[in-house]
Amino acid sequence: MRLADNRHRLLRRAACTAAGLLLAGSALAANMLVPPPEGGYPEDAAPPPPAFDIGRAIVVGLPNATSVVIAVDPDTITLGRDGVVRYVAIARSVTGGAVTAMYEGVRCATAEVKVYARHFADGGWKPIGEPTWQSLHDAGPSRYSLPIAKAGVCRESAPNGSPRQIAADLRNPLTLRSP
Repeated sequence: MRLADNRHRLLRRAACTAAGLLLAGSALAANMLVPPPEGGYPEDAAPPPPAFDIGRAIVVGLPNATSVVIAVDPDTITLGRDGVVRYVAIARSVTGGAVTAMYEGVRCATAEVKVYARHFADGGWKPIGEPTWQSLHDAGPSRYSLPIAKAGVCRESAPNGSPRQIAADLRNPLTLRSP
């Protein structure tokens, strides 16, 4: 009798444990499938603009009609928990003269860009007062951001993996990706 009672107790304990794990797993899976709240998840505070080096920058293809070369310093690429890819874009005239840099973030999910600061040769970084998100598709002052996003920052409507993967795809863009 005792052996049978112990066996029943063990079986009941195992069944209860399995049922509990099943319910916990279902709840966890359900939470993972819940879409983000309207307006998305809150944006992380942008870190201060990083130092950049034009010597290691990756040139991003732009239309031939432009007189500016745009490049991204791969060592400045970060991916925040908020899904925003931040980097320093460097603009240089095709004649090799003036250099300006922009510290910006791209939110692939909404195809938007935000410029946090600009760097000028004569004064260093100048933060943007109240940066706002702008569409990557607008022909505003950040029109170079769309080719950067398509060349490797975004894959469809999500960040293109790790900063290392983004840099690799910026170096060797196979196809343009749509943000």
